[in-house]
Amino acid sequence: MGRGGTGVVLADLGFDSASGMAGYAPGTIADTPRHVLPQLSLHDTMVCLKRLAPDELDLALRRKVFPLVWSPEPELFVCSGESAFAFAVKQGLRCIAQVERETFHEAVRRTHAEELLAEATDGLRLARPEFSAYRRFTGPQAAVGVLLTVMLAAGLLLSPSLVITVCGWVLGLFFLSLIGFRALALFSNVSPEYSGERPIPDAQSLPVYTVLVPLFRETAVLEKLISALACLRYPNEKLDIKLILEEDDWHMRRAVASFDLPGHFDVIVVPCGHPQTKPRALNFALHFAKGELLTIYDAEDVPDPDQLLVAENAFAKAGPALACVQASLTFHNPNENWLTRQFAIEYGVLFDLLLPELANEGLPLPLGGTSNHFRVAALRDAGGWDAWNVTEDADLGLRFSRMGYETGTIDSRTYEEANCRLRNWIKQRARWLKGFLHTWLVHMRDLPRLRAELGLSGMWALQAYTAGVFVSALLYPPLTLAAIWQVFVNGSSLPGLGIERQLAASLCLAVFLTGYGLAIAAGRRALRRQGIEGWWLTLLTMPAYWMLMFVAAWLALWQFVTQPHHWNKTEHGISSMTRRTTLHN
Repeated sequence: MGRGGTGVVLADLGFDSASGMAGYAPGTIADTPRHVLPQLSLHDTMVCLKRLAPDELDLALRRKVFPLVWSPEPELFVCSGESAFAFAVKQGLRCIAQVERETFHEAVRRTHAEELLAEATDGLRLARPEFSAYRRFTGPQAAVGVLLTVMLAAGLLLSPSLVITVCGWVLGLFFLSLIGFRALALFSNVSPEYSGERPIPDAQSLPVYTVLVPLFRETAVLEKLISALACLRYPNEKLDIKLILEEDDWHMRRAVASFDLPGHFDVIVVPCGHPQTKPRALNFALHFAKGELLTIYDAEDVPDPDQLLVAENAFAKAGPALACVQASLTFHNPNENWLTRQFAIEYGVLFDLLLPELANEGLPLPLGGTSNHFRVAALRDAGGWDAWNVTEDADLGLRFSRMGYETGTIDSRTYEEANCRLRNWIKQRARWLKGFLHTWLVHMRDLPRLRAELGLSGMWALQAYTAGVFVSALLYPPLTLAAIWQVFVNGSSLPGLGIERQLAASLCLAVFLTGYGLAIAAGRRALRRQGIEGWWLTLLTMPAYWMLMFVAAWLALWQFVTQPHHWNKTEHGISSMTRRTTLHN
């Protein structure tokens, strides 16, 4: 760690007999209690941070310990906070001064914010441009897209009947393959791969666990969030909780400042910049994460108190190839209205049926945006999150698989607030669908490489939960309505359509009926796993929910063209229900 003759002169920083350093002999520094160490000023902290080599800056950001004097030996250090002092003592580092937590972060902001923000925003784009959504299309993708558009337009002008028939066949078969994909989850009997909690006979045997909580305009749920985080069953001395705020979100910053946060909580302020997305904030906070394991919670999340222990146990049992495990997401207000019931069914099918089956088959997982638990070494190796992708979670799950890492599921739940307002839901769903389109385009850039890394089954999974979800929402409702109209309203003229169009219309109708039946069966099974009975009217009215997805999909397509990296903010804390998730102490 040392840098030869480079050093800081104590007198230059104001350390003399007047500042309280007199009487500290080199042999006794290591035994000095933290509370009597002199405080380093903001200016002096900045002087030190500017001189740090990359490895020293990394230690400073993660552990809040950095050198004050490099030469002559021995090196002398500054710490910020009880945890940093304990780490220094454990590592045999001699701390002769300390700095307030707020002063430390302000010094980092003034000296290194620009480079840290640049890395958070463009680190993946510059290091691995093939995995970044910064570009919507590659040259070949754009050429293929233009060619198909021209062919479709010409076909509609020359022979619209033929084009409609061909499109009906192609899309009908495509949707049928997606139905088959979901049927695998329905008829399997797979449970989450990892379950059970690890007892804590010795807290020192547990790794440090970082919890990242990105917050933007979330004052309505802040108190509930902090209470939920305080209930996590994990030793405080091994917890590293980061509340991540945006620099221009003054209401949130004032709200957080009003709380007397425990020592294992830390506040990270992300400087202003573009794009203002959740993955950019997470990448910025990752610089400060000191844990070997890491998870993400959203503002409205209430995780099972033992979730960190369950995830840690999964990583302890598995080898280093296990990069991530996903907990189940569910809602504390599922029965608030028809929209929340549909949302609850959708989440139940995804997290209780589909993801465990994908993990069991070793297929890529479309990770949820929260309650995914990472091995930090693997996360850093993968390049972190793509700041330009608005479904950074699904994208990261695919990248893990392509790099040879494993992902799994754990038997633990996190309770969220189901979106109960239509406008809010459409904005959220449009962001997700836009992100699925981004993710599909990113990972379809090099098909031979994709085939080699994922195999045919992995490529099928990619199509199913990226392009499949987007295209289904975009075209499934109108195609279904057209097929129903053709068969039942114009049924008398069906024989005159020709065998090809008859079969195409019949295929689209069959796809609708098969998909509808499967959706009801899958939804019913997912509800039973959550202990919910009934809801038959909600199950039967699923096609109306799909029509809402149709609206969101076209909004997503419009935003993909006009605002490709814009993050539609979802409002939380708007539920009128008073029932709260029970927290077990």
